[in-house]
Amino acid sequence: MSVLFYSASNRGAGERLNTVVKAFVHKEEIEDFRTMHKFSQRLREPKHDLDIAIVVADSKEELEKLVAISDLLSDIRVILVLPDKAEKTIGKGHALRPRFLSYVDSNFLDVAAVLSKMLANGHSDESFTKKDHGPGSPGSEEGAMSKRRSLREKS
Repeated sequence: MSVLFYSASNRGAGERLNTVVKAFVHKEEIEDFRTMHKFSQRLREPKHDLDIAIVVADSKEELEKLVAISDLLSDIRVILVLPDKAEKTIGKGHALRPRFLSYVDSNFLDVAAVLSKMLANGHSDESFTKKDHGPGSPGSEEGAMSKRRSLREKS
């Protein structure tokens, strides 16, 4: 099982969010993409092992490129990070049918909570998160709250 992570930039929001994601998911289970070509190429491959895509559109141009490949994301739960909160931007973002929207100026605690819940709900029979789903693990409610507290302290 894999979590796809796409951000054209390895700085700023992309870097911050990647750090948050790695706190919840084994690095071996994250497929990290920095180019649209490689990301869309992976989406064209069999998706039997894909469940979640975390996508950072740090500019309106990047969002346009993502909308152009939205059909490739149709079977995957998407967490989308948008470049701004403008109505038009949000409207375009909804073309990707995301399960959750966040913004590049976020501290991504909201994304951490949603990702934790997705992992706990979607993979209760698999070892997907860094630890099992017992009390205090990242996939449990208690573990998610603990992880959010530690992320908040770092911000």
